Amino acid sequence: MFLYALSLTNNVQDAEDLLQETFVKAFLSYEGKGSIKFWLITVLKHEFVSMVRKRKREIPSGDEHPILNEASKEEGILEKLIQEEDRMRLFLAIQKLSLKSREILMESIYFHMNDDQIAKEHGITRENVRKVRSRAKQKLLQIIKEEL
Repeated sequence: MFLYALSLTNNVQDAEDLLQETFVKAFLSYEGKGSIKFWLITVLKHEFVSMVRKRKREIPSGDEHPILNEASKEEGILEKLIQEEDRMRLFLAIQKLSLKSREILMESIYFHMNDDQIAKEHGITRENVRKVRSRAKQKLLQIIKEEL
């Protein structure tokens, strides 16, 4: 859930705030019907939209950038840095996808939602979900190749 929130907000603090609001509202409103994971994702999206609307009314106070935590142990620091760099490269490449492609890819890979669940969430057909996901993966590979 955190990675999904981070992909929407592009900011660690905002993602944490978004998750906190999501869990509180989901806990208070969940009626025990259907998948809790599906419900959490729905609430997270609605909270993100609310956050964006609220921010549009506010005066921006400056840019904040996510801070990566460094490895604390001396051994393996290089490997951990390489892994973090690869993760960051993938994360940044995913950010270059359209919002719809990003959401479908994240829901499929990270939340293990099936095509029917994703289609229902987005109001599209299963076939369309497959096409969007396939095109998103192709675009992601293209972005990564161009950056190397």
